[in-house]
Amino acid sequence: MYQIKKINYSIQRKQILSNINLEIKPNNFLSIVGPNGCGKSTLIKSINRNLDIQEGSITLDDQNIEGYSDKQLALKRSVLNQSFFFPYSFKAIEIVEMGLYAHELSYKKKREILDYIVEKLNIEPLRDKDYQGLSGGEKQKIQFARVVAQLFSSKEEEKFLFLDEPTLNLDIFYQYKILELTKELQKDLNIGVCAILHDINQAYLYSDEIVMMKEGEIKYFGETKKILTYENIYEVFHVESEFVYSKRLNREILITTS
Repeated sequence: MYQIKKINYSIQRKQILSNINLEIKPNNFLSIVGPNGCGKSTLIKSINRNLDIQEGSITLDDQNIEGYSDKQLALKRSVLNQSFFFPYSFKAIEIVEMGLYAHELSYKKKREILDYIVEKLNIEPLRDKDYQGLSGGEKQKIQFARVVAQLFSSKEEEKFLFLDEPTLNLDIFYQYKILELTKELQKDLNIGVCAILHDINQAYLYSDEIVMMKEGEIKYFGETKKILTYENIYEVFHVESEFVYSKRLNREILITTS
């Protein structure tokens, strides 16, 4: 389990994160929501050592994350960032295969994992294309396949997947495809998911727990249906909302309006 205690982060005297306390558990889908600029991505980067921790502590399985080597962390957690840049030409499948570099696997096992993920994510048409020539949404699919490959091949009992806006640039069908697969991985592989989502209806549908952030602070944290209320949504986002039951979909959905 990840334990984040009293994290503070500032840039040029501007406080970006203030007294952040959080737990990220295995077999749990945690969503982080909040207005632009509230510190969501900074929090994810701090947890994953992309930013130096200025104050506070972050531990994974009761060990400070600074004590892990890059390879040790790669075996326990995978990260999909908002943006990614590769200066050289690679086939899409070669990018996916990069998720397996930290693992000692036979050629046959690598092929099996890659074939399974390609089929599961419906990316066969992209497999042999030049990554640089893909659209933004196609690149997002390939990067998601890479982080899934990294965890799918890990033998660690507890694994964690961090997603910073995983549905960015994707059409509606693939947004739900990725979230459905993430939920499936959470349950089947005991994965702890921590995802930044902009669509709070998607956060409502898929999250077990939710963090609502505002101005660098965690305003609310807990079980999704208890935390994601119309009062809290208005306080954090300044929009009106309502929960409506759909007979055709056989579930409750969240509607927001100005």
